[in-house]
Order: sequence, then C-alpha cells, then structure tokens
Amino acid sequence: MVEVLCRFGKEPVTFTCDIESMFYQVEVAEDDRDYLRFLWWENGDTSRAPIEYRMTVHLFGAVSSPGCANFALKKTAEDNEDQFGTAAAQFVRQDFYIDDSLKSCQSVKEAKDLILSVKEMCKRGGFRLHKFISNSREVIRDIPEEDRGKELKALNLDLDSLPIERKLGVEWCIKSDSFQFRIHLQNKPCTRRGILSTVSSIFDTLG
Repeated sequence: MVEVLCRFGKEPVTFTCDIESMFYQVEVAEDDRDYLRFLWWENGDTSRAPIEYRMTVHLFGAVSSPGCANFALKKTAEDNEDQFGTAAAQFVRQDFYIDDSLKSCQSVKEAKDLILSVKEMCKRGGFRLHKFISNSREVIRDIPEEDRGKELKALNLDLDSLPIERKLGVEWCIKSDSFQFRIHLQNKPCTRRGILSTVSSIFDTLG
C-alpha cells in the first residue's frame, strides 16, 4: 500500500479507478467449491430443512479471496502484455492494492492512452474498471460518464471544483493533488485512555 501511494505522487497527472465486484469475477475451481458451502432457509423459514449451496465465485470475507483475485488479475496482465504493451501490464502488476488502483503519469496523453489500454486488457480477464477520477479535467472528459467516480458524474467540469475523495484510507484533495487528514474531535475525557482513543482515530497509511 505504501509503495502504491508513494508512486502515486511521483508524476503530475494522476488518476484512480477500481475493479467492479472484483472477487465475483473470479471463479472457484469446481473441486474447491466444497470449501464454500453454506446453508440457506428459503423465505427465512427455519422450521424447514435448509438447502445446501456452494459458491461458484470468490466472495467477500473469505481469507483466500484477495489472493486468488489478485493472482487472476496478474495472470490477465501476463496473458495480454504482448497485445496491450508493457506499460499497461506494469500498471496492473504494480499499481493495484486489491481492487483499488492509483497511478501517476507524466502527461495527459500518457494517462489517456494508459486508461484505454488497461481497460481493454482487464476486460479480457473479465474485470471491468470503473469509478475513474483524475486531477486533470481533460482526462476526466475523455472518460465515459458511466465509468467516472460517483462525485464526478454530475460535476460541471468547466465551473465546479474537484471534490475530495478517500483512497486507501487517506483523503485525496483532487484539486491540489495532495493527501490530507480531516479530524473530527469527539468529546473524550482528558485521560490517557481518552487521548489514545483520539490519536488512534487518525488512520495514517504512510505511518
């Protein structure tokens, strides 16, 4: 996570995105589906015998899901590098933390080209990239509205200020392209326990 955040601040043009329902896009091998069995009572009627199901895709909450989904994503980069280029493959290999990606580029053109190639590369592996956000209005304009971040869909790119987004636990001020903290002080007693509770409420990914 620290490496992704540090690289994100390296170049002037930045963008972020994530993978839609990442775990659900990766199938579980049929021989392994017994590990993901669960019981279900139809219509919530617990007086009847439960129905037994098995998950056919990876699910949120399973310890194995992030590793399996990450392997599938990296395999997608490996399988399609010849067609979409090393830059797109390196982006997939280095600039994702689970399903969130943060990337910085030297120019607007580089960012636009990279977004196009990476979207197509991930699509080959069954992954859809969406919720794109950028500190460049020109890059945002080039992204279809349905693929933009929620706060940008209704934004007037000529007049409105770019919002503040939360990425990897840190608030990102898009306009100034900087990380920041927003502290909400609660009424805690001035004891060691109260002070520790207040200090610990600030999550600093970079330490």
